[in-house]
Amino acid sequence: MLLQIFGLLHQPTWWHLNRIPVQGGTALAEILAANLTHTQDLEFYSDGAPLTSLDANALIQRWADSVGQLVAKPAGSVPRYQPAPQLALVATAGPDSGRIFPLSRRRLSVGRSGSRAQVRDPWLSAHEFDIRLSSNGTVVTPVDQPEFLWESGEPYAAGATRFTLHRGDGQPLMTPKPPGIFAIQPGQPPSPPNVVLQVIGAAAPLLIGIVLMVVTGMWYFLLFSGISVIIAAVMITQYRRARKQFVHQIRLALESAANDIRRCVYAPHQISQALRASENDPLSLTGPQPEHPVLYLGTGLRKATLDQMQQTQRWDDHLTGTVPIVVTLQPGHRIFVVGDPASLRPVKNWCVAQLLRHAKATDGGLMLDRRQYAGAPQVLVDDDVDTTSALPQLIFTAQSRGLPDENTTIVDLTAHAVEGAMTVTALETLGISTPTLQRFSQEIGLHQPDDSLSLQHLALSPTTMQGCAADELTTVVGTGTLGLAVDIVADGPHLLITGTTGSGKSELLLTVLVGMVERYPPTEVSMILLDFKGGSSFNVLEPLPHTMSVETNHVAESSFRSLDAIAAELHRRERLFAKYQVPDYVSFRRSHPTAVLPRLVVAIDELRVLVDDNDDAANALARLAATGRSLGFHLIIATQRTQGAVSADIRANIGAIMSLRTATEHDSWEILGTGDAFGISPATPGRAYYKTGAGQPQLFQTARYLLDDEPVELIPHSDRVSEQLNLTTNWDALIQELCHRAIHLPVADPVILPALPKDVRSAALATQHQLAPPNEVIGLVDDPANCSQYPLTLGPKSARDDVAVLSNSVAWVGTADSGVETTLATVCQHVQQRPERKFFLDGGRLMRSENSWDTYLHVSDAAPDALQEMVQHLTVLLTEEQHTTVVITDWGSWATQMVTGHFQGFEDLLIQLLRQHASVLRLYVFGARELAGGRLIAMIPDRLYLPMNSSSEHRMIWPKLVSVPAIKARAVLVTAEHATGGLAVQLS
Repeated sequence: MLLQIFGLLHQPTWWHLNRIPVQGGTALAEILAANLTHTQDLEFYSDGAPLTSLDANALIQRWADSVGQLVAKPAGSVPRYQPAPQLALVATAGPDSGRIFPLSRRRLSVGRSGSRAQVRDPWLSAHEFDIRLSSNGTVVTPVDQPEFLWESGEPYAAGATRFTLHRGDGQPLMTPKPPGIFAIQPGQPPSPPNVVLQVIGAAAPLLIGIVLMVVTGMWYFLLFSGISVIIAAVMITQYRRARKQFVHQIRLALESAANDIRRCVYAPHQISQALRASENDPLSLTGPQPEHPVLYLGTGLRKATLDQMQQTQRWDDHLTGTVPIVVTLQPGHRIFVVGDPASLRPVKNWCVAQLLRHAKATDGGLMLDRRQYAGAPQVLVDDDVDTTSALPQLIFTAQSRGLPDENTTIVDLTAHAVEGAMTVTALETLGISTPTLQRFSQEIGLHQPDDSLSLQHLALSPTTMQGCAADELTTVVGTGTLGLAVDIVADGPHLLITGTTGSGKSELLLTVLVGMVERYPPTEVSMILLDFKGGSSFNVLEPLPHTMSVETNHVAESSFRSLDAIAAELHRRERLFAKYQVPDYVSFRRSHPTAVLPRLVVAIDELRVLVDDNDDAANALARLAATGRSLGFHLIIATQRTQGAVSADIRANIGAIMSLRTATEHDSWEILGTGDAFGISPATPGRAYYKTGAGQPQLFQTARYLLDDEPVELIPHSDRVSEQLNLTTNWDALIQELCHRAIHLPVADPVILPALPKDVRSAALATQHQLAPPNEVIGLVDDPANCSQYPLTLGPKSARDDVAVLSNSVAWVGTADSGVETTLATVCQHVQQRPERKFFLDGGRLMRSENSWDTYLHVSDAAPDALQEMVQHLTVLLTEEQHTTVVITDWGSWATQMVTGHFQGFEDLLIQLLRQHASVLRLYVFGARELAGGRLIAMIPDRLYLPMNSSSEHRMIWPKLVSVPAIKARAVLVTAEHATGGLAVQLS
């Protein structure tokens, strides 16, 4: 969870706490004292209550659904006096706005570099001025100039930066809002006098007076006529005074409008000051927010409009004023900020800082230089235009790539002008440095969403594994505001989990499965886990008694045997329900509450690998998914992308979907019907949407299981905090605890047995299954469809159903070093012990025990005459109905041999003898490609194929077999009963 601590000096505000101590606030205060510096004289408070007075439950209730917040205060009760507020130097304008430097009586040097207070302003010198506090006030000493006393109410300009003095703590930030139209209402303008009427009114009486004076000679006529001139002059003077007053009203209105706009936005220094405030929400991230991002670019000269007034042209020269330049990034709007890299950088930093705050406050995000931050992007910030996006775009470029119009605004930093929806001149932009932006980003905590790291962890219940799964199959994957509990019976019966790399798919999958284990005993829920990520996902679950089998793709797709076993189990359940005349699993459990028939959960991690490696896997899964609902079978599939992996038949039977972050927006639409999953931030692994049926997707966060004995960790927030703080479940410890709790619980009979061992001993199998001569154990058969493994023997037919007996001719197809040699020795030993005629046709190295055979012939001695003599002898014995066994090795060297006096080859003669004397003739043939592709093998129903060291070209003439690992002595048995696919065998 996130912990925000206010009142710390020279230490981060944001921290990560992995859990609340069981001892509550007292233990947490001790942890704070151990991890924070200079805490000896501090006490911590939560909502006004001392931290040490709160127990664990009280802290959980306070911080469960949000970040934890503490205020550090001086030790002791109410202080006897309030300390004087600290005075600070604040940069309010320029390329490095927002910098705050506390002042003291010690001299503070300010400059671009080489100064204690470094301001990244290229127009500042390395050492611009010094500032210090004195008894008379604040003294500023510019370099090479006399010092002066700085009045705190006046700004001080140096380079392109303006500084002010600020006293006291910061104030919470004002929530920005669109400023609206730049219009003023200065009142009713004065009506201009009619010049013509004034001239006529003044000149006519004057002319008449002059005429009367000349005619009569009386000068007072001229005096009376001059009164009209005086009246006209008075009227002109009054209009000028009214015009001057109206212009003053315009200026006041402009200033008022500028202040109104200024109150709609915030400046960089206001963010810096707000971060020093002790309020719980200094950045005003809660409460109503503007729908679209509002950007404060700086100040400039802009012309206002006179509201509710006609014929305003004569006032145009007075309507231009210096106002904040604010733009609203609405959909489809593009803003080009044009300038050189040095001038673009601080402006871009400032714009990004405002966008980050908006994203945090609205649970949104932005795309910055083709990298997504936080949630669904609301703005694109880049150096080029994305013509395919309808989002507002902020493009920082050296040259404009558009023409100004109502949807395109061009901010020219070189010309200090803005064109487009508004026209601005004498633009002075705001900017911040990159370190300042990093600090803003860290304080805002955009990369550490509070809800994803909330206090709500999953914990093991004191009464674990006591639930009944007859009517439900519930698992909890998250709690709190983003919690989720899923009943797969009601929402499923099958669940699909999808998400791109790094989205938290494996963690979510484990949480889903462990949620079932924690709730139900092994007799209620059993799991078969197919891991196609090399065993990295499910190996940790193998010790659980609920886990019947963990199959991986390490052994050449052998996990497909599990699907056969599952299909067989479902058929068994169909027969069981038909026997007891019940329609489905729920009815059977209700009518037979004491019967042990657990729900069968099959989880597959990375389905695409299974589908790609096994052509029939998709069809097999579709059949299982279609029949699973009524048989207590549930499929949980995890894959990065569903396209090409989840067929339409499988998808039709999946009722519940969990989608983590997807790689493309198209993937999100395909899974959820919306683009929400694509908008999940990469910084929030485990964040996902859950959807059932036609309902709306529900956002949730995968929670981690937390054990009581795990240590409490407090770590400062940083970009690499995920590498330092364990944000995932300690699965090894959790599984160990679950196994300990289930140690005395009964376990259901397995649906699938473990894979065949790599080493099988004939003597051990014979003793275990009470087998004695004339039966010779030659291997162990894996029969997943019947959930059994039993010996494979050579010998007479038997009535036992727990042994596979090869009583007729047998062929072994395999190359050298595949395990054939060891089997050959066992077969020879078996034949030599039997009371029948024995022939050995050696196609390999010479046998040392030639005398133990009735007839021994090496291929090097197999001349046509010798073969003729051997065949004649064999024919005589078979004609006399004497049981005879012929062992042939390296069939490829015998297949083309010719026999004297016969038009047929040796292979044709053997085939003829098998047809005529099948009841007394038994062939044990060992060979490779020539045997697999020859005609003799068609006469031998029982065959063993050994894939090790056999190339794919050689196996092309083999029948279609089940996949087995290419290990020594591993074979596939094909018989009349298992002619399709065969059964895996580990030869002894």
